[in-house]
This record gives sequence, C-alpha cells and structure tokens, in this order.
Amino acid sequence: MERQQHRADVVIVGSGYGGSIAALRLAEAGVDAVLLERGRRWPVDDAGDTFATQAAPDGRAAWLSETSPLTDAKLDVHTGVLEFVEGSGMNVLAGTGVGGASLATNGTMCEPPAELFRRTLGDVLDHREMHERWYPEARELIGCAPIPDDVYHSEFYRSARSFADQLDKAGIPWDKVDLAVDWDVVREEMAGTRVRSQIDGLNVFGVNSGAQRSLDRTVLARAEASGHIDVRPLSVVTAVRPAEGGSGYHVDYESIDERGEVLRRHRITAGRLVLSAGTLGTNRLLLRARESGALPALHAALGTRVGNSEVITARTGMDENNARQGGPAAILARDWEDNPLGPVSLLNFPWPQAPEGEGWTTTIGAVPAPALGAFRHDPATDDVVLHWPADDPALERAQSAIGHTLDRLNEANPGSRTAFSRIGTTGGNVVGGVPLGTVTDDAGRVDGYRGLYVVDGSLLPGTGVPPALTVAAVAARVTSTLVRDVVRPR
Repeated sequence: MERQQHRADVVIVGSGYGGSIAALRLAEAGVDAVLLERGRRWPVDDAGDTFATQAAPDGRAAWLSETSPLTDAKLDVHTGVLEFVEGSGMNVLAGTGVGGASLATNGTMCEPPAELFRRTLGDVLDHREMHERWYPEARELIGCAPIPDDVYHSEFYRSARSFADQLDKAGIPWDKVDLAVDWDVVREEMAGTRVRSQIDGLNVFGVNSGAQRSLDRTVLARAEASGHIDVRPLSVVTAVRPAEGGSGYHVDYESIDERGEVLRRHRITAGRLVLSAGTLGTNRLLLRARESGALPALHAALGTRVGNSEVITARTGMDENNARQGGPAAILARDWEDNPLGPVSLLNFPWPQAPEGEGWTTTIGAVPAPALGAFRHDPATDDVVLHWPADDPALERAQSAIGHTLDRLNEANPGSRTAFSRIGTTGGNVVGGVPLGTVTDDAGRVDGYRGLYVVDGSLLPGTGVPPALTVAAVAARVTSTLVRDVVRPR
C-alpha cells in the first residue's frame, strides 16, 4: 500500500487534555496544526444511544477487542472508547476517541494540597505558580463545577448525602468536588427529558445524555471552530522519527475504519511534533522510537516513574441509601492530615448493581503511592508492557492507609463494615513514564530533540488525588512555552 505524503507546521498526536489544550492555544495564536487521533468521534444526539452502557455492553466499550475487564460480555470488534493492555502486576486502561479519556471518566477535577503536590512535583514545578495561575486556568478551560444544592438534595443523590453524613460522624473533612459536568443536563435527566445516564451511574463507557463536559464538546470544539486545527480521527500513529537534515519530524500513521481495517498509510512531516497520546500512547511511541534507533538519544529514564494512585473500596451495613444512583462521584473525602499512615482521598460513586434494599458506599480514590512502575519495550510485539511491583512494601503501606480511613468510618458508623478494598490492578489513573524535568525540561521539551514536545499525563509521577486537573494544569503551563517557541522560534 503506497504511503501518502503530507506536510504541516505542527502535528499533535492525541486529543486528551494535553492535546486539546495545546490545539486551542496554538489556534488562538493563529498557528495551523494537524491533530491525529486514533479513535472515532462520539457525537451525542437526542437518540441517547451514542455509547455502550454497563447494562448493555457492546463493541463500543473496547478498543478493537472482543473482551474488556469491565464486562463479562463477548464484544464485537470496534474502535471503542477504552483500550485494555495487560501488564505485569498491573493492567492499563486508556481512553480512545476524539476527546480522549474525558469521554469515559468521572470528570473529577481535584487540585492536590500543597504538601502532596510538592512531594511529587515540587522538584520541577513551583506550587504557588501552579495554584495561582495554572490550576485556575485549567478549571476555566474545562468549565467544571461542584454538584448544585438542588441536585444534591434530590432522591437520586441520597447515596452521596449518606457518604457525607458518614464522614461527618467520623470527623473526616469532605468537599463537593469540582466535576466536568453540565448540571443543567443532569436536571433534564432528573426531569425525564433526557436519557438517564449520570443519575443512574451509567457513565463508564460515556454519557449518553450529553451531561459530560468532554473535550470534544468544549476545549477541542473551540480549537476546531477557529479553522486552524485539522482533527483527523481514526488515524493511528505507528512511528515517529527525525526528518532528514534536522528539519522536523516524520510521523507515520494509518487511516482505519471503525473495525480497525487499514484504509491508507500516510507520512506527515512537521516542523514541531507534540506527543499528547496519553500515558500509554506516548510511552509506546517514544520507547518504540528509541529501541528502533529512530530517537536513540532519549534519556535512560524514559518509561520510569510510573504511578497509579487508584483505590477501589466498598462498604456496607449502613441504612439503605439508594446506592444504585447518583453519579458521577460528587463527594471528596479528604483524610489528608489525620491519617498517620498517609493521606487518603475517596470519592463516592454509584454502583448500578448494588443489592436492592441494602446500604452500600462504593468509592474510588487515590493515595500517594510511590511511582514504582516502568514501561518496557517488548521486541516480540513491538509494544510496551507496564511492570508494576505489586508486592512492594511501600504499596502495602499505602493499602494500610486506606484501611485506616475505612476503619475510622466503620467505627463511627456502627453496623457498617468494609466489604472490599484494594489499590486497583487495572489502572485508569496510570500516569508517568516521561518524567518532567528529566526526559524533558520543565516545559515538556524533550531533551536532545529540538521541536519535540510531550504534553500529557506521562509527564507526571502521580499527585495523590485523581490526576485529570493536574494533567490539564501542567498542559496549560507547558503549552504556553510551546506557543512561544512556535510564534517566536528559539
């Protein structure tokens, strides 16, 4: 199959938080760019059936696979919203589609406290600068807000109020966390004029009501409306390498259909290349390029300092609390100061399969577990594998910190007990592998390769809270340098 040749000033790979923010800021500066996204578009319409649901999973739930760890159903092969990659000690879930991971997440936008930020990123980034400038900018771009009082006090969110009451009895601080949610659409769900999605917890594979403020409908939509950004869905990047004479970078990619069949092969050459393919995608491309000899001078730390802060817990024994409804996660428990084993964050979320008539509190959260994982290139598959030391004592300590928080909750709420608690072995919050300030400088410029940038969660070793807002804030910061470099070349 003949490879078609193209040229562009800037190529962006991936349309998650980093790629979308980079696209918008370049567009605002009048810079033309091509954005390559391997997944498809997911337009939400009045029919309310854009995405698969937990109740009716199908191929839209998984990226070119008949299986998913999130369902026992056999799936038809489709370019669905989540890729699953098996690792050693931990598996990885990665978002696919125009909008990246913002399509199929809780949309939790949590800024870590100063101590946690400095513990993980303080050697590279100034917390005061991030807190005063970049976190507010990220919130404004995404348009996030906590659950409004009228929604919170409805029958649909009784489980959230139950969790808050349990936390009050245990003396554990909590907040209504910022969420990337259109609450007017949630109100329409409650009124029966939109398909029930968030209120029934049907958001794992996307939100059919349109209540999710995903990037394809917000940040990236603004970038595309400028006319400067050419988004090319179903474009799978296979390789990157320097162009001849140091004149930029070649990016090889395949145009595919929604069943994964290759339609055309392309090579696009760009003066600047921005890798925003997410933790999995960016590590995959860079490690593949280093091992093939295309980018042999990439730092030895590439692939290291991979973290996963995700915690899954379930408690029962409290009064019946409508545990099946009330999404996304609205209440953030902040056991950050009084836990002697380490800070713990927990967010309640609905469990659509909760036993009827019983009280359950299910949470997803984060602990500042050390970034002990590493991506390694497997020459047999020309792909990467995440290696995670699941039995490391430091991870056992993090698990003990979670147990301490749950014990406090159970002691303060007689009759309740922990049914399940673990640091997830399938990570949806995996970050790292391209350490900011080591593999790149503090502005995401890859060491030794002028014109090559990384702008996504692979720059971060973790934050001890759900990472989406920090990914967006760091993306906003490093993109400001990218724009200056493009408009006024060094």
